[in-house]
Amino acid sequence: MCLNRREEAEHHWLQSVKLRPSYFEAVEHLIGLLCGDHRGNEAVNIIEFVERSLRLPRSEDSHDYFSETSSNADRESCTSSETVALDYEADGDRMFRSPRGRESEDYSTQASFGSSGFSVPASENGRILALVHAKGNMLYALGDIDGASKAFEDAVLISTGRSFHGIQDLIRRIIDVLSLDGINPMRSDFRSQSTRSIPLLLPPDKALQTNSLVFAKNGDLPGLRQVPDGIAKRAAISTTSNSLLSLAKIFQDAMSNSSSRQRISRMPTGVGDILALYYLSLSLQPSPSTANNVGILLAGIQQVPGHRHQVQRDSSAHPAIPGVVPGSGVALALAYYNYGLNLDSRHAHIYTNLGSLLKDIGQLAAAITMYEKAVSCDSSFDIALANLANAVKDQGRTSDAIEYYRRAVASSPDFAEAVCGLANALNSVCDWAGRGGVILDGGKQDRWHVDETGMITDARSNGIGGGWMKRVVDIVAKQLKDGSTWGRGTLQDQVLHDFLHQLEVADSGGSWTPEKRSNMQVTLAGWAGQHWEGARIVRIIERAIKRTIHRWYHDKHVKKLDLPSSLYSRPLLPSGLSVPSAPTVLPFHTFTCPLSAKDIRMISQRNALRISCSTLRASWMQGTVFVPPPPPAPHLNIGYVSSDFNNHPLAHL
Repeated sequence: MCLNRREEAEHHWLQSVKLRPSYFEAVEHLIGLLCGDHRGNEAVNIIEFVERSLRLPRSEDSHDYFSETSSNADRESCTSSETVALDYEADGDRMFRSPRGRESEDYSTQASFGSSGFSVPASENGRILALVHAKGNMLYALGDIDGASKAFEDAVLISTGRSFHGIQDLIRRIIDVLSLDGINPMRSDFRSQSTRSIPLLLPPDKALQTNSLVFAKNGDLPGLRQVPDGIAKRAAISTTSNSLLSLAKIFQDAMSNSSSRQRISRMPTGVGDILALYYLSLSLQPSPSTANNVGILLAGIQQVPGHRHQVQRDSSAHPAIPGVVPGSGVALALAYYNYGLNLDSRHAHIYTNLGSLLKDIGQLAAAITMYEKAVSCDSSFDIALANLANAVKDQGRTSDAIEYYRRAVASSPDFAEAVCGLANALNSVCDWAGRGGVILDGGKQDRWHVDETGMITDARSNGIGGGWMKRVVDIVAKQLKDGSTWGRGTLQDQVLHDFLHQLEVADSGGSWTPEKRSNMQVTLAGWAGQHWEGARIVRIIERAIKRTIHRWYHDKHVKKLDLPSSLYSRPLLPSGLSVPSAPTVLPFHTFTCPLSAKDIRMISQRNALRISCSTLRASWMQGTVFVPPPPPAPHLNIGYVSSDFNNHPLAHL
């Protein structure tokens, strides 16, 4: 390799790995060479060969060697010198011994040999951990999200000493221990609380104690106890923290994307499980990125504190903000964002998310300040620029907004929010230069366009259209097409059965006839895996709710029956159905774009679906339907009040 004879170097390293898969120096050099040549698939294959070769068979009789009840003698470190990856020089006398003989002679009788689940000494656990973590990163880059999540889970289980049966087992332990505020944390009769309706909300100072509460010996990870102290152990702990962070981030992304959720096995049951992984990651290695992700999750939790473990202990460190309940998800999100900024005062993503949270709670001026700080940290950060543009536009500073939108588009030409925001802002000040358009009905509609110089052009001359309007229309078309797959794959197996039962109870209050039940089951099964599955689920839930309210009205005001409210339960959205995203162009802005009537209706439908899903998931919407009002006496008074008390953005047009 030093002579730049890469093919020969690869050949010799490959032969070394085949002769002895546990020869990590060769494995690491080979993986480094393949990654340097952008041959990720081949690198993954090498790591999987090493895993298959070294993996120990699972035995029901062999208990983990490093359990929390192991004796201190079992945890004594193996005699090993401190090593740095890729620069390790093996002893010359040992290098030429038989690989099998070396392993058997030197390591197999040592305490905790194979504690990682692989046929390697415990002192080498950090190196097998690094390989599995690298495999996860490569699979993620290759688009295999499920494979990556399994690799990151394996990496975490190596560090925790294989004392857990899977990631869910670890999550249950974390939640159980943290729920006790550290009292008797290592009791063995812990019960699963990961399905609780209210996630475990912890301030940063409490989250930082997670590893010391979950693991004995002051949080020392069982699988890494015999890794040599110094660089090797610090690297292994950092890798574990990054594996937890990556795994939690994959789950977090999948929760907001129902199609991704279907592609990932062993998904957590809710936000609380993901928070548990983040808490452990943060306690192992304080990281602004982890704090940022925790803040994003907590900002979406609407519950107010109702349990003792939710009280924010360091609330005095941050000034109270009107409307923010101490200890609530929003308050803790603010605390994590501030904690992350204490770790890295130039973290553009945290400033951006903090700005968005401040904007959501009505602190527009403070939000703009945060966006400006994000842009000062990264002048080409497209999301921060677009958010800043939106915020200053809300202040009426349209000219400033246009400049920020232009910078965002220059940084990311395909960023939908920036492109659509710029087109809308230009419309609002009647700046038609570059507006362009599309070709409708062969040029009969939207025929005359405005080019970059502000001159009128005949669209029929090029036949395809162009300018900002063409880009906006193309973005909308893609978003509507992608939206048709929202919720696809939700109605599967037990979910379909439970959903059918809820509809049956909502519709009839009891049981359908066998014929009707069969017909409904065939209909719902026909939706599964098809386009518009999510939209159909929401619409039938809304119809079922109306039927339930009608039953209650009829029972109460027609039959004069005073029945318990539990008979009128509200059908629930399937847990796997995430809240859909709405198209970037808002419904009342569609009239300024050359969109078809069908596209305008679909944009309105997508916004309605988002509102319905968000509302149906609200805590105050759970349980029964609302009590129906009495009959009109003598008539109904119907009125309408607009919620838009500002100047309408299209009024001047």
